[in-house]
Amino acid sequence: MKISRRTFLYLSGLTTLSTATGCVPWRRNPTSNPLASAPQAVAAMINPDVEIRLTAKTVEWELAPGKVITAWSYNGSVPGETIRVKEGDQVRVLFQNKLPEPTTIHWHGIDVPNVMDGVPDLTQPAVQPDQQFVYEFAARPAGTRWYHTHFNSVQQQDLGLSAPFIIEPATETPSDREYTLVLDDWLIDQTSTSSSDNQGMMGGGMGNMMDGGAMNGMMGGTGPAYDTFTINGKAHPATEPLTVKQGERVRLRLINVSNNQTFVIGLVGHRLQVTHTDGNPLQAPVAVDAVPIAPAERYDVTFVADNPGRWPLYALDPGHTAGGLKTLVVYKGFESATAAQIPGATNKLRIWSYPMGQGIDLLPSSSGRRRSYNLTLSGGMMMNPDHWTINGKVYPNTPQIQASRDQLVTLRLSNMSMEAHPFHLHGQSFRILRVNGRTLSAPLIKDVVDISAHMGSVDLAFVAFNPGDWLFHCHKPMHMDGGMSMLVRVA
Repeated sequence: MKISRRTFLYLSGLTTLSTATGCVPWRRNPTSNPLASAPQAVAAMINPDVEIRLTAKTVEWELAPGKVITAWSYNGSVPGETIRVKEGDQVRVLFQNKLPEPTTIHWHGIDVPNVMDGVPDLTQPAVQPDQQFVYEFAARPAGTRWYHTHFNSVQQQDLGLSAPFIIEPATETPSDREYTLVLDDWLIDQTSTSSSDNQGMMGGGMGNMMDGGAMNGMMGGTGPAYDTFTINGKAHPATEPLTVKQGERVRLRLINVSNNQTFVIGLVGHRLQVTHTDGNPLQAPVAVDAVPIAPAERYDVTFVADNPGRWPLYALDPGHTAGGLKTLVVYKGFESATAAQIPGATNKLRIWSYPMGQGIDLLPSSSGRRRSYNLTLSGGMMMNPDHWTINGKVYPNTPQIQASRDQLVTLRLSNMSMEAHPFHLHGQSFRILRVNGRTLSAPLIKDVVDISAHMGSVDLAFVAFNPGDWLFHCHKPMHMDGGMSMLVRVA
């Protein structure tokens, strides 16, 4: 059976393609932007360490037996081709757009120059069909990063335009075995387009257990009712098993590229050690039973393969697991063993939350007087469910954050809405200082923070070291397109 996955979302975007500059709210008016007439390729790096060719194009992709979809891809795969480089490498990406509409690439979590950030008509003109753009930047900081479209994100990211970008540190003790797992959500049943994601635990019980984590019920949301969930582009039973040997230390890089879902990941028969948040190391691993991962977040976790058998790696939300978010960790020599069952009770599990970790502060030093901002997040009300605000305004009328280079900026974000908001800062990472009034013992270093619904709050600080105009926005594209975005201007 051939099913056009999310295609109704994409086609609805194409119906307004002639006015595409208006369907992405953060885009500036090209007539007033000097970038609109800039060349489509800029090459300045004479001898890059790594040169990569990427092509965005459509592809037929099988999510699971009987579920063949038309996806958008980087180099013909879903998720796109993994880029793996060394910290400090000079990287050149020769990007070609073979899609039927414009697109760009955002290098999420990488401290690229502003002109390489991939925000259409803010940092570059959109790359038109059959045109090219050259991205050049130094690969910093080390860690689990990713790249994705930043044009018509609701449709294009939903169609598959995302991929891992791994920056290996100059010095680090490698694990015995490593897997990168990209988690995503898909809409196959086109007749189901009502509010929010799976309810189950996400709508209540487990969400109430979290203190500064990423789990929140989708109360009154207006996003599509996603029904298929994948690991590396495949839904169970088509997911690839993770093979391990007894005694190995195994590292999992978990990347949530979905538009709307928080996935809570556990491994039956094993405890997970959280070692990195958004690619940035912790002072010491934190042992947990499961890790909530909000949209755009990444977690590196490890486990010791000390319990031979076949064990489910799965999502704690039963709807996510039933929709395909499951694979098996299979010990060598136990390929024919009966797989363990997923436990029914979750109320005694130790679930990761932000205050559990102690980050290593990798941010540059600051100078000058501190700037502070209070930001109130709201919207999603019944009368206007697609309207999402910061201090009562929608982009481009939201407040701007102004900072001099190397200035310390502190932000308090208070969420008055009924949905969680995973906020992402372009161009530089931040410290998480306080979550729901609770001060962290050592700030986490991240580039995405999930602000819980119903009066949740987060205090952040960042050093404005990277000059340019940067987006700070909710990474649920429906919310971003609804106005929940603002500019950080570093002079």
